[in-house]
Amino acid sequence: MARRARPVRPHTPHLRAFIPLYALFIAFGSLHPYSGWDSLALWSLDFLSAPWPRFITRTDLATNLLVYAPMGYALALWFSAPGHRSRGVFFGALVAASLSLSLESLQQLLPGRIASNLDVLVNSLGGLTGALLALHHGRWIRAGHAAGRWREHWFTPGALTNLGLALLALWFLSQFSLLPTPGIGWLHLHLRPIDKPPDSLSGVNTAWLLALFLEISAVGAFTACLLRPGRYVGAMSLLLVSAFFAKLLTATVLLKLSALGGVVSLETLGAFLLAFWLLLLPSVSRRRHLAAMAGVGGLIAVRAAFSKSLLPSISALNITGLSFYLGAVWPVLALAWLALYARRERKASAPPSD
Repeated sequence: MARRARPVRPHTPHLRAFIPLYALFIAFGSLHPYSGWDSLALWSLDFLSAPWPRFITRTDLATNLLVYAPMGYALALWFSAPGHRSRGVFFGALVAASLSLSLESLQQLLPGRIASNLDVLVNSLGGLTGALLALHHGRWIRAGHAAGRWREHWFTPGALTNLGLALLALWFLSQFSLLPTPGIGWLHLHLRPIDKPPDSLSGVNTAWLLALFLEISAVGAFTACLLRPGRYVGAMSLLLVSAFFAKLLTATVLLKLSALGGVVSLETLGAFLLAFWLLLLPSVSRRRHLAAMAGVGGLIAVRAAFSKSLLPSISALNITGLSFYLGAVWPVLALAWLALYARRERKASAPPSD
């Protein structure tokens, strides 16, 4: 009797490519600087029973958790089978933890790297989190379809708009730097306690207010270029609320709750309110492309004028460092997109040739 073939899951080809590529991505970040390897005689698993690291930062914990979640998710899908989804969660979390243990133990052989049992634990928890999320894969697919319908309702069709939305997503990711985009490299984090407003106008952090106002205005005008007609006011309201909560969320993840003053301070709230008023002006809404060009160009000019270097001099191998780089390059990418947008608009308005 012929053996019945096992049905091929529709997501298998994608996972076959994603899992090894993502594993290489994790290895790339874990094994930096990739040279100066010590002898294998120094390798051991003793670090697993060592005391936890003396210094524990929320940045490292958040990075490790977020990086391993997609791996756990993909592995859980790979190992799952109809009626046996718990098997996918078990093996997905197990393989993710094994990958973390392997890479972390190899760090013993690299100069400047320290193998950490806490990193193994948090990486494994990230893999387990992703694997558990995979239990609701069907719901995530349906949510993706709903997001697609929402995208069609609010934004103009086309690949250029998709690229603009991807840039907008990168801007949200850059919020893990906790600084306004033009301030990266020269503006210090503003952490006045929540319940302590400035005693006088001289106590207002003007640089923070203006930098944040410029950032939100530029991002709002950029987003307006993506919209369908008649969506402007609602989209601006939704964007500013989402941007504020994105800043609040990232600060909550990376900072102590007592140090959130930079997010909900008078300067931050004032910057958001001023940006909202500016974006609602008819002259700005009608000339949204020009406003976006001016705002994004202003981000680049301010950074060039006040920052010592155009790119930050920190490692991009954690979520904060990566967001600093994204914040530095985002205005340049946005300006390039706006140039493509202007070119498309000129072609659309040009009279047809005979």
